[in-house]
Amino acid sequence: MTVALSSPPKDAHVAACGLFCSNCGRFKKGKCEGCQIAPAWASCPVRACCAERRITTCAECTAFAAPGDFHDCKKLNNFIAKVFAFVFGSDRLGSLVLLRDKGMAAYLAEKHRTGKH
Repeated sequence: MTVALSSPPKDAHVAACGLFCSNCGRFKKGKCEGCQIAPAWASCPVRACCAERRITTCAECTAFAAPGDFHDCKKLNNFIAKVFAFVFGSDRLGSLVLLRDKGMAAYLAEKHRTGKH
């Protein structure tokens, strides 16, 4: 059983790691409900960490206040994440910095503008 951390609008699904689910092909085709509702990878360590800390995304984590600190998180910045970033052209760490420093409105505007995860 999965527990939803939030119930965002269809055009505002943000994964715990900072990816923008709403721009994902699987999400758009209805094959995934988004990581906040029903994570495709149920054992995602990032989502589990956020749930444990009672936060929605890593951008809210108080352990990473400085801009470069997200690079230090081994749950967030690992080999699989780097492969995913290379294959899909995503920037989870940059997305989290944008979300943390500029807020949800700026994050959503940028993701809608670029069409990237």
